[in-house]
Amino acid sequence: MKLHTDFNLKVTVNTETVPWIASPVNGIDRKMLERDGDEVARATSLVRYAPNSSFTSHQHELGEEFFVLDGVFEDEHGRYPTGSWIRSPHMSMHKPFSKEGCTIFVKTGHLMG
Repeated sequence: MKLHTDFNLKVTVNTETVPWIASPVNGIDRKMLERDGDEVARATSLVRYAPNSSFTSHQHELGEEFFVLDGVFEDEHGRYPTGSWIRSPHMSMHKPFSKEGCTIFVKTGHLMG
């Protein structure tokens, strides 16, 4: 999938008009803002975790960065409440979940060098 992949162009998106799309995991939905690839991709998304949902353990070949917009995002490395910003390095792994539910702004595959 290619969505807003030309970094020479300015892109403006009203996230209120972008539909939530179910991820491969039940209880986790996404609003895709930018994407170059299929399930493993360079991507920018809003991701919503329903209470007591979890994603499978996975690796981020070119890192991951996320900001918790509401609720509490968690993984085996910590608990991240609203307002937390986390950047994980190249080849980092985690198994994310949320006991109470949350919404995050997430970028994957953007780290260079």
